[in-house]
Amino acid sequence: MKMKLKLITLSILFFMAFNAFADNNDHFDFDKFKAKKIAYITDAINLTPVEAEKFWPVYNEFEKKKFLIIQERRDLENRLREKIEDLSDEKYIELSQKLVSFSKIEGELSIEYNEKFLKILPPKKVVQLYVAEKGFKSSLLREYRKGEPDKTGEK
Repeated sequence: MKMKLKLITLSILFFMAFNAFADNNDHFDFDKFKAKKIAYITDAINLTPVEAEKFWPVYNEFEKKKFLIIQERRDLENRLREKIEDLSDEKYIELSQKLVSFSKIEGELSIEYNEKFLKILPPKKVVQLYVAEKGFKSSLLREYRKGEPDKTGEK
């Protein structure tokens, strides 16, 4: 459970950073970013062509749904930055529950897609996937810290 919580937290941080970067950089090339991620994960978990053909559509569906959850949370947080003063305690409770519910929804999505991944890939590769996702995020952060990335995230 702790690993899933860490994975969820890292995913949220990654997408928040990604969104902030994409919003501040008109030259960001999402297609190159996506190709880089696909190459990284494919190599890291040693996907066969047959596995890749089945895996990537499901993974892309998962990423799209996860992104929508994160975007909805982000939209709510942005609205709250503008109007969070002088609400009733009941409204603050409602808002706190809504914000926390995003983590639950994302967790449930991860559990659902973990089962789907296990039907496509050997269990070892599913675990390697989660490690590879974290590795990809870390490599992006290292590249970004080295200097201003170009439109693909590279120097």
